[in-house]
Amino acid sequence: MKTLRRQLWTVLAALALGSTLVHLRIHPPTNVAYLWPNLFSWLDLVVVSLLFLYRSTALLGLILNSFLVFLGIIMMADYSLTATLAGQVRLMPGDNFFGWLLQTTFPEMVVVITDFLVGLALYRVVMALSSEQQAVNGKIGGKPAL
Repeated sequence: MKTLRRQLWTVLAALALGSTLVHLRIHPPTNVAYLWPNLFSWLDLVVVSLLFLYRSTALLGLILNSFLVFLGIIMMADYSLTATLAGQVRLMPGDNFFGWLLQTTFPEMVVVITDFLVGLALYRVVMALSSEQQAVNGKIGGKPAL
């Protein structure tokens, strides 16, 4: 079970690193207007990853991860719909739906949803590991570090 926890944490950190690198490529940090997307991806990479390391902060990691996923999906969907309505997307949904879908931020939204699902699985594994340790130690309370 500890190996599964380590693997899930590595996947969560790798997804956050990938999204941070994509944000840095799409939103260059030289422009102050791009501060927010980069800040949120760095929060995911550093803070959420650290919060998931310990049982006592795993719930905070899950909440922050969920908030960032929710915010990211809303922002990316809004951008895609606005760009489509403004004519900035070469293909229209009625002409070639799958081509249009690939030109929107839908692929990035799938990565964000995957990040959420991995975080949720990691939280469940951390809580299950904690319960196993308490059962072995005969403890009901306490916050063992993982």
